[in-house]
Amino acid sequence: MFKKDYLEFRRVKFGLLNLALYAIFTTTEIAAQSSVTAQELQSESFNWWMIILFILVGCLALAIFYRYKIKSAEELTTTSYTRVSYSDNKTGKDSISADKELEWLRKNRKLVGKSESPTNPKPEKAKQNGSAKPHSVSIENIAEVSSVLPIYSFLKLKPTEPFVALPISNDDALMSAIEQVHEEFEEDEEIRTLAVRILAAFRTSNSVEALSQVALYDLSSNLRSKAVTTLSEFDHESVFETILLACADPTREVRAAAARSLFHLTFNRGDAWARIANSGEQGRMWQIARAAIEADLVERSFERLIHQDRKYASEAFALVTLLIRAGEIEVITNFLHKNRDAKLRRAILHTIKVSKDKKGLDGLNALLKQANLSPDLQEDVDKTIEEMGFVTV
Repeated sequence: MFKKDYLEFRRVKFGLLNLALYAIFTTTEIAAQSSVTAQELQSESFNWWMIILFILVGCLALAIFYRYKIKSAEELTTTSYTRVSYSDNKTGKDSISADKELEWLRKNRKLVGKSESPTNPKPEKAKQNGSAKPHSVSIENIAEVSSVLPIYSFLKLKPTEPFVALPISNDDALMSAIEQVHEEFEEDEEIRTLAVRILAAFRTSNSVEALSQVALYDLSSNLRSKAVTTLSEFDHESVFETILLACADPTREVRAAAARSLFHLTFNRGDAWARIANSGEQGRMWQIARAAIEADLVERSFERLIHQDRKYASEAFALVTLLIRAGEIEVITNFLHKNRDAKLRRAILHTIKVSKDKKGLDGLNALLKQANLSPDLQEDVDKTIEEMGFVTV
C-alpha cells in the first residue's frame, strides 16, 4: 500500500514537474518571441526615425548653404572693393562701391562697347580728392555683370558636339576628277581647272577633301583661290580649317579669296573654333592659330570680346582660348601692353583666367617684367594671377 501510494505520488510529482517545465518553456518562448517582436518594432521604428532625422539634417544643411550663398552675394554687392594702388609711393588705396558701379552700368548700357568711358559717375570729384582711377566692378560678380557684357558669363570653353559629316559619293565623274587633282605629273592647268569644276558639282566629303588639297597645295595660285571659293559655297564646317589655312597663303590673291570666303560661311564659327581648341592636337591648334594671326582675325576678335551680342562674344572667346592653348600668348600680351581700353583689357584677362592654362600664366608673368607697364594694367594682371590661384615670383 505504501509502495503504491509512493508510486502514485511520484507520478503526480513527475506530472507536475513536466507541467512546470512546459510552463517555463512556454513562458520563455513567448518572452523570446515578444522580445524579438519588440526588437523588430524597435528596429523598424529606429529606421524610420533615422530616415526622418537624415531628411531633417539634409534640409537644414541645404538651408544653411543657401543662406550662406545669399549672404555672400549680399556682401559682394554691399562691401567696397579695395586694391593696393601701384603709385610711386605705394601707400595710396583705390576703392569703389560695387553697387554704385553696377547702378551706373545699368543706366549706361548703350555706352558700353562704343568708347572708353569712366567707370566712376563722378570722375572730377575723385580727381579733386586725389584718388587714382578706380578699378571697375569686380569680375567675380558674374550674375550682375553678364547682363551688361556676355563675356563674363563664359567660365570655360564648353565641349561641342561633332558636326554631321557630308556623304561620300562613288560617282564615276567625281572619282575621275579626284584622280585628276591627285595626279602629281598633270601639268595642264586647264585639265585641273575642269576637275575643280566637276568637284564643285558634288557636295560630298571626298569632294571637299580633294578641293582642300587643291586649295592648299596646287602650284597655280589662280586654281588655289578658285578651290577656296568653291569650298566656301559648300558652307559646311568641314571646309573651315582649309579656308583658315588659306588665309596664310603666300599669295595675296589666295589670301583675299580666303578672307572673303570666311565671311560667307553661315554655320556657327564659334563652335568651329571651340572644336579645334578642344581637340588637344598641339600641331593642329598652332597651325590654325598662326593662320588666324596672319589673316588679321585676332585683333578684331579682341574687340568682339566686349560685344553685347552673345554670338560674337562667344566666337571671340573661343578664338582667344585657342590662341592661349596653342601657345600664341605673345600676341595677346602685346595687345594688352599697347591697348588703353580698360574694359577690353579686363575681358582679355578674364578669358586668360578662366582658360586655366599654364601658358597663359607664363605670358602674364612675362608681361609683368616688361618696362613701361601702366599701373592700371599691372594691377589688373596681378589680380588675374592671384585669382588663378598662383603667386608671382
